[in-house]
Amino acid sequence: MSIIVVGSSAFDDIKTPKGSRKKIIGGSCIYFSIAASFKSKTHIVSVVGKDFPKNIFKTLNKKDVSTDGLKIENGKTFSWGGTYNTFSEDPETRFTHLNVFEKFSPDIPGSYPQKNAILFLANIDPALQNKVLNLYPNPRIVGLDTMNFWINSKRKELSKILKKIDILTINELELKLLGRKDSLHDSLKVLIEELQIKFIIVKRGSAGSMLATKKAFHWIPGYPFCNVVDPTGAGDSYAGALFSYLDNKKNINEQTILDAMIYASSLSSFTIEKFGIDRLLRLKKSDIRKRETELKKIARL
Repeated sequence: MSIIVVGSSAFDDIKTPKGSRKKIIGGSCIYFSIAASFKSKTHIVSVVGKDFPKNIFKTLNKKDVSTDGLKIENGKTFSWGGTYNTFSEDPETRFTHLNVFEKFSPDIPGSYPQKNAILFLANIDPALQNKVLNLYPNPRIVGLDTMNFWINSKRKELSKILKKIDILTINELELKLLGRKDSLHDSLKVLIEELQIKFIIVKRGSAGSMLATKKAFHWIPGYPFCNVVDPTGAGDSYAGALFSYLDNKKNINEQTILDAMIYASSLSSFTIEKFGIDRLLRLKKSDIRKRETELKKIARL
């Protein structure tokens, strides 16, 4: 069992009400793979510049994360700067420098499993997501994340890809934009009926997450006792934890996904307690199990 994740690796410049940090390690692939490493072997497909620290490769390898698909290109690493004026709102983007990520062309290395892995397409251009799907025609499960920019600029391409996936992870604002409806329920109905997405997981931050299928809606609370320092990467950590849980299950159904959501909420709650990946790197399985047990009691699952 293993997971292939395709997405960004980056430097982040973060400001929050609790402080600020410059040029810290970030990106969807990094957060996802570290979070997934507690249960699964993960394989990264991404790109960085020559300024990306070599010790991060060693750190990831120690976490049983394969970096054969993490290419080093001439130039600078993708970087993003954001400010959280409050923790209840999305960050204000101060700058985005694509750098080597602008010409990213994903490829699946021969050393990676060539079939039956879980494939997670993180927040990248739908054209690249589609390319990866063509490169990897026999995945066990396909998960996908997206963002407002792609929904607005490449809706047609994105819609075609969504018909090919099993699980969509998305936040509430993105969902309403994609479904073109004002209500959460109506937007979910559009995606399930028109795009035939089997499982939709709506990430709602501190308000928890929701699972929607053709037959039912379920809500899972967020872990309520966190000291929030930096929300960056929480969604990617959630996805990594979620798919690593599913990677260890033979059958994927509503109950399995609900259990995975409890685990994902528990693990990702640690991410926000420090800047960047610091808390994830110091996290122990026993810490996750403790929060998972507490959250199960709260959710009554």
